[in-house]
Amino acid sequence: MGKSYVDPATVLSPRGSVNNLEIIYDGGADSFSLAKLDWDGKPAHGIRWNGYTDQKTGKMHKGSPISTGYPVWLILPTEVVEAIDFDKITSRQTLNQRVISDIKKLVNLKKAEDPDAFALVYEADAGGIDESVVEEIRKALAAESINVISVKDKGETTIFNVAFA
Repeated sequence: MGKSYVDPATVLSPRGSVNNLEIIYDGGADSFSLAKLDWDGKPAHGIRWNGYTDQKTGKMHKGSPISTGYPVWLILPTEVVEAIDFDKITSRQTLNQRVISDIKKLVNLKKAEDPDAFALVYEADAGGIDESVVEEIRKALAAESINVISVKDKGETTIFNVAFA
């Protein structure tokens, strides 16, 4: 199955201006991406909203910015790049990906073991997960028909109760 948003690795417009594209953060559908790239031959950083696929209509929204119908990067000024904590953003992605991947694997195992199963508990080895990160995890799992019922912070761990179809 393809991505439900514009893959930032495919955003190469305008042709001739974007080279050596390296995605440093991909937040998925209805979130943003950051990249290192060469813009007109000079090192730069870009940001864009990825877009999403409308679940009701099936129409893909290309995100922002767009130029002449094509997704493009907003090139960040040096002062903005210097103010961004890239490590915090990339570690957030790593946590998201790990939790999402682990929960999806557990759901598949549980379904294989017990076809009538519909819920499970997952303990993430990270405490104090930011609510915006939890929301990103909820959205990504919902796209896989896995619903986060509750999230509880227990010191060094975070407990996710999920239900699935």
